[in-house]
Amino acid sequence: MVEIDGLLLRQFRDEDWLDVLEYGSQTKVAKAANFTALRTKKDAISFQNILRKDGVWAIEEKVSNKVIGNIGSFKIIKPNGLLEKSGYEVGYALNQNFWGQGLMTKALRKLCDLEKKRGTLFLQARVYSDNVASCKVLQNNGFKLQSQKEVFDVFLPNKKISELYYVKILTREIERSENNAVDERF
Repeated sequence: MVEIDGLLLRQFRDEDWLDVLEYGSQTKVAKAANFTALRTKKDAISFQNILRKDGVWAIEEKVSNKVIGNIGSFKIIKPNGLLEKSGYEVGYALNQNFWGQGLMTKALRKLCDLEKKRGTLFLQARVYSDNVASCKVLQNNGFKLQSQKEVFDVFLPNKKISELYYVKILTREIERSENNAVDERF
């Protein structure tokens, strides 16, 4: 468990399912985080179990003991099918009732600190260009825009959308290596 100004980053508990259903059923949250909106208790429990298995943190508001979102870092599979060993991709979701308060910026800052201490060389993130708030969260945490490409919208398969690729270098070691090496994964 990790404390940050009014928040706790902790493992998910079985009883969190109702809070997970609350934010996971919000269409704007699901679209921004690129998952299908949750509809039932079963959906929430399954989703929560996936997050727990992947080592994703629950974000709890300390005052209310309410889980208001999640944040985590995920293994990167390179185009050749091999795992990236020096970096991770970050992902997060936040209950829309808590948007605009700087909470995800704080949570991501702490995640970056934890990954740096763990020896991770870089973090990457992908976000749709229309998700301006998430772009700001990344930029406020030192992520730099590396590239952009058109992809099919998961929710509207006949529509293309611009996906932005951000990278944050956590150690100087990677800065001395070829800069293009980070870009190859996108």
